[in-house]
Amino acid sequence: MTDRLNEIVERILAVTTQPDLSRLLRHVRRVYDLDNCIYYALNLGGPRGGEEFGAMTYQEAWHQRYEEVRYRDFDPVVAAALGGFAPIDWQTLDWSGRPVRRLLSEANEFRVGNHGYTIPIHGPNGQFAMFSVSKQCAERRWNLLLAESAQDLLIIAHHVHRQALEMTGAAEIQPPPALSPRERDALALMAEGRSRAQVAHKLKISESTLRVYLDSARHKLGGLNAVHAVALAVKSGAVKI
Repeated sequence: MTDRLNEIVERILAVTTQPDLSRLLRHVRRVYDLDNCIYYALNLGGPRGGEEFGAMTYQEAWHQRYEEVRYRDFDPVVAAALGGFAPIDWQTLDWSGRPVRRLLSEANEFRVGNHGYTIPIHGPNGQFAMFSVSKQCAERRWNLLLAESAQDLLIIAHHVHRQALEMTGAAEIQPPPALSPRERDALALMAEGRSRAQVAHKLKISESTLRVYLDSARHKLGGLNAVHAVALAVKSGAVKI
């Protein structure tokens, strides 16, 4: 992992209260040059199923307005997150339709940002949460930011969710899946930010063999791709960083 990501993960592990989580999100916002950072669980699962929990850096007035108008009922970000596991770049969504355009217009008034990225988090017992970041900037700047930070944000999102579950006692953390030593080594090296070529060289195997290990680990972890598998492995404790 990069130094900044390692420092963020250490801070996440120290979060024990909702105010701690709010401070953590403000710190992530500063470190990654964002305008807003949000973690929101719509269903904590288990004995607290249906209970919501989270923190955000949005203006409180925007949060109140969002709930008052029930924007969640037709927010395309929420709909996409409920229906899938892959991270969502807001600019790929359909923002047509009068209610959605009104949502977008009001969000701009409250300085939510014209670009955003949401990581859906689905877990056992109905768990569902979203980790989102946003920024007001040109499209080129946004694309560069995602290219540099998307992998970090995925890892941060799952660490925050794990900590939220432990902090609230919402659900038991599932035991780590049984990965082979080679699978763990490959994921751990990728978590450090190494390329596939660098990982293969370090393990003294071919890239095609590495692909076999990563695909096997991804299936065991339920990951969408190698980056997602790394995040899940770290979150579950199957890989230590």
